[in-house]
Amino acid sequence: MRLFGSQRDEARMDGEPLIYAIADVHGQITMLRAMLEMLKEQPLREQDILLFLGDYIDRGEDSCGTVDMLIELQRERPNTIFLRGNHEQLMLDALESDPPKYGATPDSFLLSDPTSLWFQNGGEDTLYSYKSDMNDEEYMRWWEVVPAAHWEFLNSTLLEHLTPRYHFVHAGLLPKGKAWEGQAHGADARLWIREPFLSSRDDFDGRIVVFGHTPTQRPLIERNKLGLDTGAVFGGPLTAAALDPNAGRRPPAPRILQVAHAARSNFDPR
Repeated sequence: MRLFGSQRDEARMDGEPLIYAIADVHGQITMLRAMLEMLKEQPLREQDILLFLGDYIDRGEDSCGTVDMLIELQRERPNTIFLRGNHEQLMLDALESDPPKYGATPDSFLLSDPTSLWFQNGGEDTLYSYKSDMNDEEYMRWWEVVPAAHWEFLNSTLLEHLTPRYHFVHAGLLPKGKAWEGQAHGADARLWIREPFLSSRDDFDGRIVVFGHTPTQRPLIERNKLGLDTGAVFGGPLTAAALDPNAGRRPPAPRILQVAHAARSNFDPR
């Protein structure tokens, strides 16, 4: 675990709440548990807010257990904010699509496009974290192995959260006057965008955009944006940032907290 940055916690000194923004977990339950322990040692006060930037599921060690942990955290700290990531949206889209059908050969299935897209992006790993020994009939009704409380949690996630100084969102925002390829497909930039957001110098209505979604080897700290996804599921660290939600026009550098990954050599931000 490590912590770096030069920010003075003026909000903490004044008794005002801090926001701890936590990047993409992707089922990495061991790293999430370590991060929550690290935050408690700050110490994490009752008025402080935990804000998760989405992508709780898919690809990692235990998506089901991760969602269980977050639901329990929500009970313990009702002011916690959970944003929706594109992976949660993929799972919800799969739920709303047609169920699987038997294929032309034994042990083959025909999947709807949304379900196939989710499975190709780690969804099948997520599904088997709920039940590893599904039979064919259970696979055909895969959504029933996911507890109702988990569907309620996924549906309750938010697309964004705004404070006077920060705009928290999973992927980013579409800069003013710019076009984006996802528009043609009806995709929400807050869930999916990379460019032209990442290279934009837009002031985004005077707020710093805090986001995840695009993994980088170290936090992306720029005048108008703060990227925190450092590829926890790909061997990078799990990253969080302590922020004063009411900071002025020139807030101090964010205080960064990280939990290291044991397999750092596997990290490829591409």
